[in-house]
Amino acid sequence: MKIDVYGKPGCAKCESTRSKLAHFLRKWNAGDKIVLDFVDMETPDGLARGVFNDVYDTVPVTIVLGDDEQPLARWDGDVPPSADVARALGLAADQAPLPGTAPSPGGV
Repeated sequence: MKIDVYGKPGCAKCESTRSKLAHFLRKWNAGDKIVLDFVDMETPDGLARGVFNDVYDTVPVTIVLGDDEQPLARWDGDVPPSADVARALGLAADQAPLPGTAPSPGGV
């Protein structure tokens, strides 16, 4: 699975989105299973990826992609709520580790 955050340097919401998602992926012990990618919309590559995914002027745009690269969820212009991201990833917001990973100490 993968999370793409489309944004621009200097965009406070973009940086907040990237930081928040990185924090929760660590908290959910999912950082090694889910790739978090920041797509810079001020570069030619970023613009091309943006056009391919219907990202134009509004940032940040966050897209959760499944293993088959198909979009599972999308948020435009806002920092996505962690519970919604967890749901899109198939996790509980107060997460238990992903299947196949060791539970956290004292976890269920």
